[in-house]
Amino acid sequence: MDEIAGPAAAAPHSGRGRVVMQVRWSDVDLFGHVNNAAFLRYLDDARFTLFPRMGVDEVGAMTASLLVVVKHEIDYLAPIRFRPAPVAVEVWVPRLGSSSVDFAYEVLDGDAPNAPVALRARSRMVQLDSATYRPRPFTDEERAVFEAFRGDSPELRGW
Repeated sequence: MDEIAGPAAAAPHSGRGRVVMQVRWSDVDLFGHVNNAAFLRYLDDARFTLFPRMGVDEVGAMTASLLVVVKHEIDYLAPIRFRPAPVAVEVWVPRLGSSSVDFAYEVLDGDAPNAPVALRARSRMVQLDSATYRPRPFTDEERAVFEAFRGDSPELRGW
């Protein structure tokens, strides 16, 4: 990943974090475009880049709490092909519950602010206590991190 920007950075939409990354040769399938599974890795990479304490501490050790994915929704809007130009993944938080949080994403076909959206998605994660695997409410400190990235819910297509 080449660039990381938080909500205070000059992102196209306020409250969004932005991670710029290269399209890797291993991301491309036999059809010549980024595979759907690689897009999911882009979302995970961007989310964990922006929120480093999601189940691990700064040195990579497991913490007492774990954030686990319980649902992904993804709309693939346009293909991205292998090329040297990077993509940008914007991440924000449209909903914050007592022990769950939704992350919204847009993968942009380029790193310019007006680059077209190739993918739009949403993930729900639930925080669990690592000893009991039961939901654990967020602390005020944890909530404050997510609150800095608040934004509207993404517009996803229905089934």
